[in-house]
Amino acid sequence: MYLLTLLAFIFHQVFELKDVIRRRKAYGSKRHLWENLRSTIRILLVEDWEQLMDLLLNEDDYDATAVKRE
Repeated sequence: MYLLTLLAFIFHQVFELKDVIRRRKAYGSKRHLWENLRSTIRILLVEDWEQLMDLLLNEDDYDATAVKRE
């Protein structure tokens, strides 16, 4: 049982490290990530948190359009 727990811990650490590396490539730092998030929230309307995160991580998949308020 101990070995399975240790193996799960090692896999968790590897996946977490991989996620940090991917995030750093996209944004450079956590501060830059939060500044980008804050500015996006101020400018764009999104339906939910998942759409906001998808927009930030996959910017090329979205088209921005301006809508005039009546």
